[in-house]
Amino acid sequence: MMKLTVKNYREATKDIDFKELPDAAQEAHKEFDSFADFYNEDKDIKEMLDNHFKIVEPYLNSKRFPDLPDRHPLNILDKESGQYKAALKEYRESTKQKEKPSAKSKQAPKKKPEPAASAKTPAKKTAKRKPHEVDLMPLEIKIIKRYLNFHGKKVSERQVSLLYKVIQKAATEKTIRKTSRYAGEIKTISNDLIKTYREMNGTCTFEVPDSSYKKLKGIVDSYGVTPAVGLIKRFINLYGNITKAKAQRLLTSITNSLKNGKVKRSDKEYEQVKNVQKHLNDYLESDKLLITNVQLKGLQGISGLGK
Repeated sequence: MMKLTVKNYREATKDIDFKELPDAAQEAHKEFDSFADFYNEDKDIKEMLDNHFKIVEPYLNSKRFPDLPDRHPLNILDKESGQYKAALKEYRESTKQKEKPSAKSKQAPKKKPEPAASAKTPAKKTAKRKPHEVDLMPLEIKIIKRYLNFHGKKVSERQVSLLYKVIQKAATEKTIRKTSRYAGEIKTISNDLIKTYREMNGTCTFEVPDSSYKKLKGIVDSYGVTPAVGLIKRFINLYGNITKAKAQRLLTSITNSLKNGKVKRSDKEYEQVKNVQKHLNDYLESDKLLITNVQLKGLQGISGLGK
């Protein structure tokens, strides 16, 4: 039976008729996005979602691609993930190969390439990086992002109170302090959530004040996960499901990132990225991915996937 996770939930449950499920499961499904943002931040939310997954899993359709094995990426991965898209591309290409007619079709004569307009060598491209790159997204940014995601949507009292609860818990546990970089913005959000909760009648269409929206959007957009960590996460997601084509794609991404400055020697994960590069090169040469459990756990710890 397919195992639900925060990452694959939306895609995996898209064909389920939740009216057939218990009321508690229907409610949790409606508010999944609100809960999922804080899955690793709040013990109660994590426990609630894990129980919800167990209720929903028996209702899952067995396969999206019946002709492929149960554990094939196309049957288990989030449709939005890079790994899913890569697997889908491979699948389509292999299908095209099978569908090609045996008779050779006439090919149009190849056009001679036109001479280049200029003989100048193009300038070397340097990757554009976010002003604030982090290994793990700060809780303040997650809260601001979730608050902005309410904008223009119909929300319930529970959704509003849940986000407020996360802010209060962070303040109590001093995860967010008065001296935190965005303490002022978080306080403004907290006050607006209280005001909205008091005025709403069960549900409401949430509106973020114009005076706040642009500023908060700018803050969220200025943050991104460190490119090195992103590459390490891709490698971990390949582990146990690697192919030559996937390894080559990731190796190309790493090589380009090292070349164009997306991953710099000064990055603290630089050596780990170089190690991943070596693992991939070794795999492509020997068809064996030789990585120890200690090395894998170390990479998981760096990328925040070891929780």
